[in-house]
Amino acid sequence: MALATGRAGTITDRDRDVLEALFFCRYLSTNQLAGLFFPSRGKARTRLAKLKAKGYVTARTMYLKQPTSWEDRVAAQGIWNLTKAGFESVSESLGVEETYATKPLLPAQALHYVKTAEVYVGVKDILDGELGSYPEWEWRHEKRATYAGEYENSAYLHKPDAHVVFRGHTFILERQTAESKIGPKKLYRKVEDHRRFAVLRLKAPTEVLFALDGGRSPLAQQAIRAGEQLGIRVEAGDVPHIVEYLRNAAERLS
Repeated sequence: MALATGRAGTITDRDRDVLEALFFCRYLSTNQLAGLFFPSRGKARTRLAKLKAKGYVTARTMYLKQPTSWEDRVAAQGIWNLTKAGFESVSESLGVEETYATKPLLPAQALHYVKTAEVYVGVKDILDGELGSYPEWEWRHEKRATYAGEYENSAYLHKPDAHVVFRGHTFILERQTAESKIGPKKLYRKVEDHRRFAVLRLKAPTEVLFALDGGRSPLAQQAIRAGEQLGIRVEAGDVPHIVEYLRNAAERLS
């Protein structure tokens, strides 16, 4: 879909902020965008519909939480992402050269991006205030953070849920939701992979963050312990805990 032209295609500064957030996160829900940029969900829905008509964004309706019974009233939400034209508009304005992913993700994958972006939504205003907006800090969603290469003559894939980058530090984020099926061995391998990537590829200060449903659960303690064993800093807790950790890191590194 081509972008609207003339007055029909005019966008505001807030629209640009919305489009940039979608560029960095790939998928965001109506509620997340409303919380970041609008005074209410109704105003968010109205403006997002106009951005869709202008050709910048598209949406699907999904359940962020699946109903467990007929009596369980769970409202579906719009899940928004950039069109190809919207993506190219943002990448050009930011001065980055990246390729648009034409194939939409499966619903479960798109929802995981939205769940991961809970950290982005919590931390954006904090880091903007402490550090300044992009490029002073950057959120790189899974596709942008993924690295495929070779290690010891074997294919190697680094695929976190996101990277948060500022002041020469990289925070590798894993979003472990209630739907995630992960045990101690797989968790240890994740930390091990991230340490390898930090040593061989980043060669810069790196920490690993696990944002968990359930907060300081046994899984959180296992993640921290794996970091201690492997020699990389790991912090784990619920989304507000990780947001506060990033706030403190920004203050410490400023």
